[in-house]
Amino acid sequence: MPNQPSHPKTSQRQRLQQWFTRLRGGDVIVANIGQGSSDIVVGKNILKIGTLVVPALPVVIALILALAGGAAVAWMLLVPASMPQGTFNVAIAEFSQIDSQGRERITPDSALISRTLFTTIQGELQQLPADYPATVWHDSMGPLQKRVAIRTIEGATPEARAAAACKQANTLSADMIVYGMLDASSSPALLRLAFCVRDTSRNRNMGNLDELQSFDRLGSPLPIDLPLSDIQSSINPVLRVRTTLLAKLIVGLRYELSSSPAFQASLRRALAVFTDARLYLEREDGAATRENGGDLVYYFIGREQYLLFQETATPQENRATTLEEARHALLRATELNPQYARAWSALGSVYYQRIQQLPRPERHASNDFPPAFAAYQEALHSAQASHDQPAEAEAWLTLALTSWLQGDAAMFQIPADPAAAELAFSRADQQIAAATVHIQPAYNRLRGFAAMLQGLLAHDRAQIALQSRNTAAARALFQQAQQHYNACIAAGQADPGDQFLQRQIIAVTCKPYASSVALTLQQLPSP
Repeated sequence: MPNQPSHPKTSQRQRLQQWFTRLRGGDVIVANIGQGSSDIVVGKNILKIGTLVVPALPVVIALILALAGGAAVAWMLLVPASMPQGTFNVAIAEFSQIDSQGRERITPDSALISRTLFTTIQGELQQLPADYPATVWHDSMGPLQKRVAIRTIEGATPEARAAAACKQANTLSADMIVYGMLDASSSPALLRLAFCVRDTSRNRNMGNLDELQSFDRLGSPLPIDLPLSDIQSSINPVLRVRTTLLAKLIVGLRYELSSSPAFQASLRRALAVFTDARLYLEREDGAATRENGGDLVYYFIGREQYLLFQETATPQENRATTLEEARHALLRATELNPQYARAWSALGSVYYQRIQQLPRPERHASNDFPPAFAAYQEALHSAQASHDQPAEAEAWLTLALTSWLQGDAAMFQIPADPAAAELAFSRADQQIAAATVHIQPAYNRLRGFAAMLQGLLAHDRAQIALQSRNTAAARALFQQAQQHYNACIAAGQADPGDQFLQRQIIAVTCKPYASSVALTLQQLPSP
């Protein structure tokens, strides 16, 4: 019998290739069986090992499903569905476009605006130091970067859109979500931008993030010439300027809202960013105006200067200059926008601080009382006209604080005038009561502010009673003051991240005054 031709042995790699080739053709699946195995049958679409017969195709499908399932689990575990904790999170929604027939959809133009806003804000935030983390999300990001879509913000009315935006911000764990609509029914088209700010710190940010909530201060609606090709080109200067300005303001707010203990450094960085925003407007638009958001920029500049004045780390020799720079910026903000409630409140606070810097016996004659009261009244009227309850509460409280200061000045003038002091204190009581109506339980900073004021009023009244040798009344008033100061401290404990509440209200007034009252109560004669 002739010798059979010998066949070269195939390698493992070749055998695998043959296996996949036959698999694709629906032929026999061959398994590599160890030495000593028996009763093995391989047939078309089956694999038999001993008495076990396994259809090959289901095995392959099961393998694919297992691999896919493992990949899905890994994706679910490794790719986030919400924005990270411990950073300042900004989500940019897809913008929609509405045509002359009222149809709303995402178009290349609206998508370009949304994507450009995302890249602009992302570029600005990426320049932040490592200790000021921030995250920006947009649907142009890949599936390995996030596993949830932001999409457009829908709603039949602006109020419905605002509610939907805030709901989406909660879902995403975003501190801020930016959304918008491009109205192409007119020529030029009009871009309307809006925000929802999700205050994760129980309104620790009262008076700053809320400023961006009314985005019309940045010139919305913006006229846009369609079709768009490049937002950065000179054909769309308005859109380019607003996009860049918004990014700069968000960066500045990121610094101010930091919970870093280096509060002064954060304020100085925020001030530098806001000042750069003003210079940017002057360079690109010729001047800062209400139409391009200049009033908002000046407000933030004045606010940072005022906070720096209050900061204990600011050198004493720089404080007067810092306060005057704050006054100048806030005056400019109110000149550009006479209906700017919080700018008026901040300006009144500057005059308040100028009075408080005087020796107590000289305060009653200060010429800064009239402009302080006038600024707070303007703030109150503007807040009421715009139905801004937090701003109205703030205006009432700052009015009450100035009334208290006027009464305190009457107590220490020479000769003292207790009757005038009590008249001012009674006015402050009424103003605090008016503010309380608008203070929600979660507004810890405003609650702390109101408690501090009530403590100051009870404290001064206790001093008057003590001077009148009415020890029983003095004791009761000192106890009231202590309760109010403790309530102020408790508001801070509810929001330990609010550096303003901690450093400017609790550390400066509530804690030291609570200790002083406790010592006085110990020294009073027993009833």
